[in-house]
Amino acid sequence: MFHFTLKDWIKQSLIAALYVSLVFAFIPISFGEVQFRVAEILLILVFFDKKVMIGLTIGTFVANFFTPASPMLPFDLTLGVLATFLSLLTMITIKNKYIALFAPSVFNGLLVGLSLYLAFGTPLYLGMPSVFIGEFVVTYVVGLPLYKVLQKNTGFKELFEK
Repeated sequence: MFHFTLKDWIKQSLIAALYVSLVFAFIPISFGEVQFRVAEILLILVFFDKKVMIGLTIGTFVANFFTPASPMLPFDLTLGVLATFLSLLTMITIKNKYIALFAPSVFNGLLVGLSLYLAFGTPLYLGMPSVFIGEFVVTYVVGLPLYKVLQKNTGFKELFEK
């Protein structure tokens, strides 16, 4: 699907590390029944380079591996990582950025909400909407304006050019 150079692999490692760092920097709000995972704002990077899908998925796995709420671990490593992967794949597929940015909210709301139910018994009607709202605030309310600013910044865009 993608051809990776050494520079691409280094970039993916840095993106994964940045994702993990942001999760840990905001750990009180990155996990739990109500979450605003600030690191999810990095998902907008897929609009600049589809390859970042790899770094973000790996970053999600590594961050979730250190989930502070131990009953969540198996679900975060499977359903949580799947939510990120499906979000990014959908964002790549849908050309309209306004619509594509709904994908992380939908997939995380459904899959992380299900994880909360399986791990803690959080009712689906509470867990799914709370995760959806947190994801929506980070990726859409903050992420969309940030994407528009970065899209106009030639210095930033050069980071993703060959």
